[in-house]
Amino acid sequence: MKKLILLCLISISALFTSCNSSSNDYWIDNPTEEPITVYIDDTAYDIPPVTMIQISLEYGKHQLKYNDQEITIHNGGRVNKGQAIINPTQSTYIFYKQLFINENDERATEEFIEWAIGTQSDSVRLKINDSIVTVFIPFKPCNKLIIDKHDFDWKYNLDEPMPEGLTLTPSIITRSNRSLLNDPNYQAGKFQETAYKIFREQEFKDYLKTVNDATIEFLVEKTPYASLPKAKIDLTLLNDISDPEYKKALEAQVQKFNQWLDAKGSKSTDGFKEVLMGSELNKLKSEFAKKHPNDFTFSKASNEFEEQKNIFMRYQLNIVE
Repeated sequence: MKKLILLCLISISALFTSCNSSSNDYWIDNPTEEPITVYIDDTAYDIPPVTMIQISLEYGKHQLKYNDQEITIHNGGRVNKGQAIINPTQSTYIFYKQLFINENDERATEEFIEWAIGTQSDSVRLKINDSIVTVFIPFKPCNKLIIDKHDFDWKYNLDEPMPEGLTLTPSIITRSNRSLLNDPNYQAGKFQETAYKIFREQEFKDYLKTVNDATIEFLVEKTPYASLPKAKIDLTLLNDISDPEYKKALEAQVQKFNQWLDAKGSKSTDGFKEVLMGSELNKLKSEFAKKHPNDFTFSKASNEFEEQKNIFMRYQLNIVE
């Protein structure tokens, strides 16, 4: 848990390193065989079949509209490039992991290959030919409205082909991994590497056809926009706080966070550092613990707030109310 919070804090720090920024870039993809029109606020994006476009999205809340459906999304205001793909048609994409291995290396045994593929596999329910089966395979489907690289850190994007081979180069030695110099595997040289790619569904089926003639259907349900889960702050433990002063202080933290959610453009990076980084909340926790050493009501409520807040820190784009 401490490591997760630390990673979140590191990522949040980018919020405050580029005060002149007010937007960042995302992709919108249309994997279908027909042209589509997607609206973000008052801007219409006409996207041809099987085409991905790049857009610049201002920090803050936006209305996404497609095919008589509408939903609010929030751009969190950190600097990135192409970190997420917006999937308005809620089509199925495939996260695929391909193991490349030097078969001439003595370490490339059948046992190792079986183990390596197993560690990269997921349990997936498929229809193969006429049978519905659950299999353990190194790919999985996803039809989320927002497909984020935190879910699957692909190297090869939609319009980039999966390479036929890789040049295996050893890891760069840094201060943090210098112990590798004494590792026999490192000394023997790199003999395997995994490539990560995201596919459109039909393109993945075409890719599989080169090695297998089976007909595959991914059994993924599509959820209407209105029923999609939303990221929000909804504290159930706030009223349990025994000290009214600290209950009011936590309410103020939530109010400040909600002001950040409603801020637009560069304003979302101005004046919100304390609530996003949690520095003020940590101070309040420490004060409460000293004043009420055997009372954990404030700690529990503030931890609930931080857990709900962390989803906004982890994901750049979120569905909100």
